[in-house]
Amino acid sequence: MAKLPRIKARPRAAQIFAVIIAGIIATSTVLTYGVIFVLLNLKIGTITAVVTSTTYMSIFTTILGIGIAAYTSTKMLSPILKINDAAKKVSRGDFSVRLEEKSIAKEIEEIATSFNIMVKELSNTETLRSDFVSNVSHEFKTPLSAIEGYATLLQDERLSKDEQAVYVSRILENTSRLSKLTQSILSLSQLENQEIVLQQESYMLDEQIRRVLLGYEPLWEEKELNIDLALEATQFYGSKSLLAQVWSNLIDNAIKFSRPGGTLFVTCGAIDDSVIVRIRDTGIGMSEEVRTHAFDKFYQGERSHSGQGSGLGLALVRRIISLSGGTIELQSAEGKGTEITVRLKNEAPSVA
Repeated sequence: MAKLPRIKARPRAAQIFAVIIAGIIATSTVLTYGVIFVLLNLKIGTITAVVTSTTYMSIFTTILGIGIAAYTSTKMLSPILKINDAAKKVSRGDFSVRLEEKSIAKEIEEIATSFNIMVKELSNTETLRSDFVSNVSHEFKTPLSAIEGYATLLQDERLSKDEQAVYVSRILENTSRLSKLTQSILSLSQLENQEIVLQQESYMLDEQIRRVLLGYEPLWEEKELNIDLALEATQFYGSKSLLAQVWSNLIDNAIKFSRPGGTLFVTCGAIDDSVIVRIRDTGIGMSEEVRTHAFDKFYQGERSHSGQGSGLGLALVRRIISLSGGTIELQSAEGKGTEITVRLKNEAPSVA
């Protein structure tokens, strides 16, 4: 982005402020002379002495007032002009601008603080947008390049059947990866433009979580993970298909980032009118930065290096939970694993 020219603050507002103060002082002087006139009519002092002393005093007071007015107006109006200058830069796409937060007026300090917070958030949004475009391009380009490469190799008539089988397998793997990525993008796009959950039904939530977990049995057996379940019988009313995606993404992540021989804890139970599901692993955990952006679309931190992923899973999970009227919390520390808590309102369907 091109460097923007510095916009100089115009002193017009400060001059107007100074003239107003000077006008007030002049008015006060006129009133003073009026009082003097009354006093002279009462025969208190001589005309020359009173007028001379009062004139010098008025001149001194006027100069002092103008000086004070100019200084005060500069101190008061200069931060406002700087805010205006900074706002113009932000409107042109420069999110690096920051304001000095110290000021003689508390209100201006609050405005400057709020402005800096706003610009920081705008900067983060712009970064995420750029990362989104970059990651989408990268996530599609990688499997497409692999497919093209293996398809080119298959044209070699000298390949053995075993080599052909390997290349065909790699093509199918990358095709499946593209299909899943496309489906995730379409699902997330649809959910972001959806405000109500359709096709809700009453079902046993604990049984659903158990079935999803069993679907990943080959993966957690390969890592020799210990599975610690505490699933209370929980009847729930909601979207069975959408919540299945939630448990699938969370369990997949927990297994993916667990160390071999670790433990995967899954609990489910009802408290009052809510259902609480916790999924905790003893894996590599997250840094504070990764944890902060874990639910952002296409964000991939240190955790992503241990396996393939598009960075859409948790964004999809958060949107589904939000649509279901629930909340999701994530606690994690590097080297100590991750725990995700999902709270859902368990509201029975209204009977007509």
